[in-house]
Amino acid sequence: MRYVRQVIFEKIGKERQKLLERSAVAVVGLGALGSVSSELLARAGIGKLILIDRDIVELSNLQRQSLFDESDISKPKALITEKKLSRINSSIDLVSHFEDLSYENVTSMLKGVDLVLDCTDNFYTRLLINDFCVKNGIPWVYSAVIGSTGACFNILPEKPCLSCIIKEPDSVLGTCDTEGILNTTSHAISSIQVTEALKILTRQNPTKEFIHYDIWANKLLKLKVHKNANCNACNGLYNYLDGLRSNNSVKLCGSSSFQFKANYNFNEMRKKLSKNEDCESNAYFIKLNEITIFKNCRVVIKADSERKAKVLFSKYLS
Repeated sequence: MRYVRQVIFEKIGKERQKLLERSAVAVVGLGALGSVSSELLARAGIGKLILIDRDIVELSNLQRQSLFDESDISKPKALITEKKLSRINSSIDLVSHFEDLSYENVTSMLKGVDLVLDCTDNFYTRLLINDFCVKNGIPWVYSAVIGSTGACFNILPEKPCLSCIIKEPDSVLGTCDTEGILNTTSHAISSIQVTEALKILTRQNPTKEFIHYDIWANKLLKLKVHKNANCNACNGLYNYLDGLRSNNSVKLCGSSSFQFKANYNFNEMRKKLSKNEDCESNAYFIKLNEITIFKNCRVVIKADSERKAKVLFSKYLS
């Protein structure tokens, strides 16, 4: 039996394993956290996994994203993750989306899930997930890592949500580009996140506190979180879900990465830019120096500031 070592663990057992096999979980972001969390969920026997990521595999990812290898470079993380997880566990249902989660598609992508795992790299997407889950009464698990520290927080129906403690994305400082990250940090936080997911899906007692773990100092803190009476989401104001907070220009994980939305014909753009000897392209993206243009009308630009990124954006895409 595939799950025998898990089933004989007293907190799971046969009946709770059946609950896992009937569960549908969405993993948003398949980088340092999501690639590990999705693999653990697949190995644990979650019945359906919805895999969402907008990015491609890069060489620098391999330091910590252990699901990928050198042959995956320049390929979409979502599609590669689905392919590799199908080899790990062919008995589960896998659905991948090589897309940017936005207020326009969040309902269709997350429809019918029992749980959402946040493994993203920006707080606009996290607060969008928060709005969707709070509105629909769906539990979700926030996670984040940087350097040797990471955090995990269960957001449960009728309990404190992410908007109770974070009002604006810009209020959160530090990035993996500026401070680096240990590969052990992301693996540790993924393990905590998936363990909490198993508790939620098997209807046991997930941790109520905000977990903060420093793997280098070997210090774990649990912080109590209280509902904020002025929280927009808890009061039914879903600014991110309703599109009142646009993600057309977003600072990604890394102070030098900015994402834009644009309208263009991918094939025509590919033909135009391929004349440049520095241009690299395939069926999924066009890369020219610091600009990556994706087929789904999304552009990521590396620049020292948003102003410089907008200048490059205007030069090639306006």
